Amino acid sequence: MGVETVITNGRVVNADSIVEADLVIDKGKIAAVSTGQPLPPAKKVIDAKGAYIIPGVVDEHVHFQDMERSAVADFTESSIAAAAGGVTTVMEMPLTVPPTTTLQTFEQKKAVAEKKFVVDFALYGGAVPGNLEELPKMVKAGAVGFKAMMAGSVPGLFEILDDGLLLDAFRVIAECRSVITVHAENEAIVNRLEAKLKAAGRKDTLAFFESRPVFQELEAISRAATLAGEAGCRLHVVHVSCPQGIDLIAGKKAEGQRITAESGPHYLFLCEEDADRLGPYVKFAPPARPRNETAKFWRQIADGKIDTLGSDHGAHERENKEKGWADIWQAGNGALGVETMLPMMLSEGVGKGLLSLRQVVSLICTNPAKIFGIYPQKGALQAGSDADLVILDMNRKHTIRAGELRTKQKHTPFDGVTVKGMPVLTMVRGEVVMENGEVVGKPGQGRFVRPVEHAGNGKYM
Repeated sequence: MGVETVITNGRVVNADSIVEADLVIDKGKIAAVSTGQPLPPAKKVIDAKGAYIIPGVVDEHVHFQDMERSAVADFTESSIAAAAGGVTTVMEMPLTVPPTTTLQTFEQKKAVAEKKFVVDFALYGGAVPGNLEELPKMVKAGAVGFKAMMAGSVPGLFEILDDGLLLDAFRVIAECRSVITVHAENEAIVNRLEAKLKAAGRKDTLAFFESRPVFQELEAISRAATLAGEAGCRLHVVHVSCPQGIDLIAGKKAEGQRITAESGPHYLFLCEEDADRLGPYVKFAPPARPRNETAKFWRQIADGKIDTLGSDHGAHERENKEKGWADIWQAGNGALGVETMLPMMLSEGVGKGLLSLRQVVSLICTNPAKIFGIYPQKGALQAGSDADLVILDMNRKHTIRAGELRTKQKHTPFDGVTVKGMPVLTMVRGEVVMENGEVVGKPGQGRFVRPVEHAGNGKYM
């Protein structure tokens, strides 16, 4: 009978190795990573022709929305964009309408997603005032982790947790052996500064940057770390925008606390100086920082201080963003990124010698899978893992065009950027979902992914 697929002549990349090998795939799993052994007969043979093969990207931070906002963004088109960008698993945040803050809304979102996703998906639950009893229920239902907001509340939909409620939530998360992510900014300071800037008549993009200075982000990170340490909770601080915040988290980790840091390509490649050029398209929170800080981020990646990168993909209508040219406060916070994260990291990171391909795999494949308890099912190319993989062409050039994005919304801060290094084949559980830029995966092909163990498989933290 033979196996389903054999991929020959590849350079197989994991976080700790690059080996010339053949991949044997059967029943959606990697059956063997073969280095010179005889290969079994296969229904399908793919010749990688010496190309690098990496694990499928695990984008731990996306806002695909859908549900009652499907006119703005939906799971099908967003996951098609993921497949095009080499992303095989996404972790969908709970800030949807309705928000994923109860077992009922969690199951409702899961049911919709199972019909629409082209790639595999995991779901976060949300921690908001008044829903402590729902958190263990969502863990049992398969929540990959939780999200809490320390700033940026959405009144009536997704409120922030004050310090007391945050500590309560951390304690419940610790009891459940799950992990919680936090948006770490100081709500009171941000609101006060924003009010003063508005009173002064400021509507320019730099006013948004000035409303969210570094010190308030550092204060929130420190406060969250203190409370999580007291609760014994696993804490993942998302979209850290400043090198000082990364250093703060690395220091806590060195002291033995179970805390990790996510940043993103938008903080590596964009900066405050882009405000005039990009206007509302560089509006996300926390904001990008001055250009002289980005070099420090690259050194921190090399030193292993940044644990993961997430796209923080968030769709807003172009009309919503365009309002920001006249009044930055009218534009929504967020940028599209699931389709461009891997190409940007290959081109600007690996291509320019700032980090190795193995480091990219660590940041966007292996470490997210370990932190959220889905490793080695995801995030690795080894026997027994899901056959989620991406074949790369490191010499292929591509110019990112907003109008050509697969997502429903067509805008990006990287519009017009030419990258070198592209995914040319994406496979999810042994099935090709993208080949040579054409997405062939179908809605409903993606499957729900639940943590292997809530304590975190792979012993990452």
